Amino acid sequence: MVPPRLHLFELIDQDWWPAALRDLSTDYLHTVSTRLGLFDGAAAVLARGLRASEGHEVLDLASGGRGPLPRLRRLLAERHGLEVRVRLSDKYPNALAAERARAEGVDYLERSVDALHVPADLRGMRTLVNAFHHFRPEDARAVLADAQARGVPIAILETVRRTPAGILSMFLVPLLVLLFTPLVRPVTPLRLLLTYVVPVAPLIIFWDGLVSALRAHRPEELRAMTASLAREGYAWEVGETKAPGKAAISYVLGMPTR
Repeated sequence: MVPPRLHLFELIDQDWWPAALRDLSTDYLHTVSTRLGLFDGAAAVLARGLRASEGHEVLDLASGGRGPLPRLRRLLAERHGLEVRVRLSDKYPNALAAERARAEGVDYLERSVDALHVPADLRGMRTLVNAFHHFRPEDARAVLADAQARGVPIAILETVRRTPAGILSMFLVPLLVLLFTPLVRPVTPLRLLLTYVVPVAPLIIFWDGLVSALRAHRPEELRAMTASLAREGYAWEVGETKAPGKAAISYVLGMPTR
């Protein structure tokens, strides 16, 4: 049985949510996605979008604590021979993550960038990683439509799933937070306190993960969304990809056609 889509609230979406608590979540998510290589299978998807537009820039939206784009940048060079400039951005920029991104050779924009209103001066292939579920269907369609109207490629990558198994898997998140927190950099007294003494981090990351699964757009919904945008000169593709031994990644790829 397919669970209905419930657009409940995620704490990290809220304007009033403290930046220190938002960073607890986004830094953890970056660590897990990078250490486990959860999005390695998406490098080939990004390579196709970049080649379709003959571009060498990626603008990542809703980057949070950096996400997997720094790692994917390396994979694009190693596996696909593509040297790309990656710019990270977020509605709520993470200042410490920006410093670490620059140390990795990746830009992180200091200004706030809303994925629903991308400034015209920010060009390049757009990516959203585990972030598309934050948007209601009409807003999600608007994100895709804007990339198409600007003639730039866009890749939507998601590992969260609105399935019974995907929802149940979120109940493992508190344990994973306990296991992975020592790997998050920098290790701070506040992070340790709010993870192991007062378990704030495991609870808020579990809640947002559960809501993410309940909000996720299913493949048939994504196909209907992209079909409604179909026009000459731009192609849409909805599918799954995965690296050996890794979980499947759902993706939407939009790209200009010659």
